Amino acid sequence: MTVVHPTPPLVVQLPGRALTLDDVTQLAAADELHRYELAEGNLLVMPPADTEHATLITQLVVWLVTNGYSPDRVLATPGLRITESSSGRSPDVLVLRRPAPRGTVWIDPADTLLVVEVVSPGSENLDRTIKPGEYARAGIARFWRIERDGGPATAHIYALGSDERGEPAYISHRAVLLDELLAAAPPHLS
Repeated sequence: MTVVHPTPPLVVQLPGRALTLDDVTQLAAADELHRYELAEGNLLVMPPADTEHATLITQLVVWLVTNGYSPDRVLATPGLRITESSSGRSPDVLVLRRPAPRGTVWIDPADTLLVVEVVSPGSENLDRTIKPGEYARAGIARFWRIERDGGPATAHIYALGSDERGEPAYISHRAVLLDELLAAAPPHLS
């Protein structure tokens, strides 16, 4: 069992086993200053998003909600279960097929229509390669990656297909300036 002592400074006693999503849920409840992900039992700690990153997340959420997606289906930085108990991610934006039951911490990939990641300095490989591979293997139909490398933010829009080995992969790539994407109606995601 993970033991968390929430009084500053945060002290955590980790169990002598691989961590689970339940352990991460408990840790995250005690520490709102960081975001946590779990990759095959290994804890990843991320700092809060910078202001540009947070603004892009807000713009996407507002755009989706004001254009017909209900607020209980468009979530910013939710928990997304990748495997039963040993892997979970916290994508920047997630669109659900239907509202999640009250109190849900880790969303089931089968209930997910779209995952969006905003690339940040230091997490480029994670956001461009590792996470899309995990999301594809989990069967999530759509993945968008927002690049913000000094110029105007660009949305890279992918649909799930199969690679040359027949493995799930994001293919059908299209790139559009984020401002142009946000000026139009969102695509139908069902």
